[in-house]
Amino acid sequence: MQRWAIDLDGVVWRGSELLPGSAAAISRLLDAGHEVIFCTNHAQSPETKQRELERLGVRACPVVTSAEAAAAQCVGGDRVLVLGDPTLVEVFRTSGFDTIDVDDLSEDGPAPEVDVVVVGALRDWSRSRVGLAADAVRAGARFLATNDDATYPVRGSSGRPRLLPGNGALVAAVAVTAGATPEVTGKPHAATAELLVRRYGPVDVMVGDKPETDGALAARLGARFALVLSGVTAATDLPVTPDPFVVGADLSAVVDQLLDMSSV
Repeated sequence: MQRWAIDLDGVVWRGSELLPGSAAAISRLLDAGHEVIFCTNHAQSPETKQRELERLGVRACPVVTSAEAAAAQCVGGDRVLVLGDPTLVEVFRTSGFDTIDVDDLSEDGPAPEVDVVVVGALRDWSRSRVGLAADAVRAGARFLATNDDATYPVRGSSGRPRLLPGNGALVAAVAVTAGATPEVTGKPHAATAELLVRRYGPVDVMVGDKPETDGALAARLGARFALVLSGVTAATDLPVTPDPFVVGADLSAVVDQLLDMSSV
């Protein structure tokens, strides 16, 4: 049995659409006796991702998100201001923190006194809301970013793949405005690696579409890196660093290669 950590965006799905063959690939892994954990930098609650997996017909597996990694870095008694998805707010409240959603504040402020500011995935950005988060950071709050991914892979209405600005662009807006550098908790940083290992034990294979996040996390975990070309990285981008153990067009191709190797 091997433990696989598998990214979601650009690997299992792209935008709201399941990538061809990914559900069957997960089933092949599970049927072969391997353990699968989904690991995403998208700062939503694990329950949100589980519902999406169920909707798309993917067999149930645990999900670790950068929202949880960020919450794990806070301490009891912290008052937290969140600029991000409502389910990111939910993760912090469920974890027992006094949590304020930036969207619940007046656009004109003032920013509340808080111990921590967390910036995560947000569909629609507002300059005023970004400014409120920056105000709180300037006032001395600790600055956490759930991830600093530059891009977010989706599929446009025409069916063609697109890259939208990722959370890194939102984090950069707050950082520039506040004149501060965030602590990043998502892949490939220590907070996510520690959360994965603490919950599930050592990881053998990390599958993802971004060498700088998924590949670097694999290196941190001491795992083999399997690169898929169905997300951000294209064949024309090769070679990449870190060097993948295997490269496949998609998750199905990667799973086939590694299962074939393990049967030899």
